[in-house]
Amino acid sequence: MISNESDSLESVKKQLAKSFEVNEKNLSLWLNWHGGSEGKLIRSHLALSTGEALGLSKHTAIIWAVVCELIHSASLLHDDICDSDEIRRGKVSVWKNFGIPAAICTGDYLIAESFKKITEIEQGWHQNILLGLLSGTVKEIVFGQSGDVNTSFLSLGWEEYKSLAIAKTSPLICLPIMGMFKCAELDEPYYINLRKMTDEIGLAYQIVNDLENILLNQADEIPTDIEFERMNALLVLVKEKSSEKEINFLKKNKAEFKQFLISSNIKDDLIDRIQLILENIKNSLHLMPVVIRPIISSLCEEINKKASQFTHAK
Repeated sequence: MISNESDSLESVKKQLAKSFEVNEKNLSLWLNWHGGSEGKLIRSHLALSTGEALGLSKHTAIIWAVVCELIHSASLLHDDICDSDEIRRGKVSVWKNFGIPAAICTGDYLIAESFKKITEIEQGWHQNILLGLLSGTVKEIVFGQSGDVNTSFLSLGWEEYKSLAIAKTSPLICLPIMGMFKCAELDEPYYINLRKMTDEIGLAYQIVNDLENILLNQADEIPTDIEFERMNALLVLVKEKSSEKEINFLKKNKAEFKQFLISSNIKDDLIDRIQLILENIKNSLHLMPVVIRPIISSLCEEINKKASQFTHAK
């Protein structure tokens, strides 16, 4: 962690908590259940580290970190509905506990709060830059999620999977760093190269998430991606490597489908693909400003750590 980031992170946590305080009793209940600062605050770290490395105002970086956390938190609420995920951060998700309307309202509030928060930035031209970036990113998130909704793994090849995974995951990884890049008025090639890198990071992250969905659950539990035949890297590769007859059998016998995936070497194939992605990013780090390279490397290390839990897992 870079100097002064610890203090800045505490400010982020306090401002997040304040954003989660509302007078309306129902919304207050839903927000408290969802939690304002219970995640890893990865996007805050990215915004704060990048802002300090580029010599930007501490105030701007803190507000931008809060904005990124708010919009990420909103996306989780809406994603849980779209994906029928019943658990979020170890507890029952908002939609499952209070209903879909409650989760939609809570997510909508957080989106509105994220835009309001930008108006607290002191430099007016930073406000304009970040408002435009946030608006564009929210649209990207919606486009990515709409592409994922009702998309079965049966309709996807690996290249189609990659495109959808990047569209769904990359925007919110790019957002905290890109905001600081634009406020620092870096040259256009840096924006392009950052987006290419965060697309790769987003793809690797989504593959890890797909592995977790299938492999990290109770022995008698059918993973949601299998249950609803959703887009998942494991399922896409199985489809490419299996006959139609085999796939139809596995679809009808979902418990056996899960055990087949656990015992197969397909997960090892995916781990190899993740390692190749991370190696490509490492080889492209020279395209980033020197002070930003450790920040990108830390993201890759986090993904590698998450992926390593599946190495040779049986």
